[in-house]
Amino acid sequence: MSSSFFIKVIERPGERLIAACDEEIMDMELLSHGVKIKVSRIFYGVELVSEDELLHEVKKSTSVNVIGTRAVDLLLKNRFIHEEAILWFDHPGKKTKIGHAMMIR
Repeated sequence: MSSSFFIKVIERPGERLIAACDEEIMDMELLSHGVKIKVSRIFYGVELVSEDELLHEVKKSTSVNVIGTRAVDLLLKNRFIHEEAILWFDHPGKKTKIGHAMMIR
């Protein structure tokens, strides 16, 4: 299993958005309660970073959008998000779920 994350940093005056996803779910289409999303490089970026690099970027951000079980678990473990704020998507072809969460400071 990969340990990298795709990341995109969007900066505006007074705002810093981080979008990140687990490397292995890039280009997947996910479904939850009738809502379908496509995990794409347009939104989640093309740069690959480690866990430590992702946490460093999250700490400097005003808002974060993450998708992927590893990314969500990392933010949960480091107390950036609460478990009740996670939306779970069905994993295509598997019985596992993929988490999605947003954080705003």
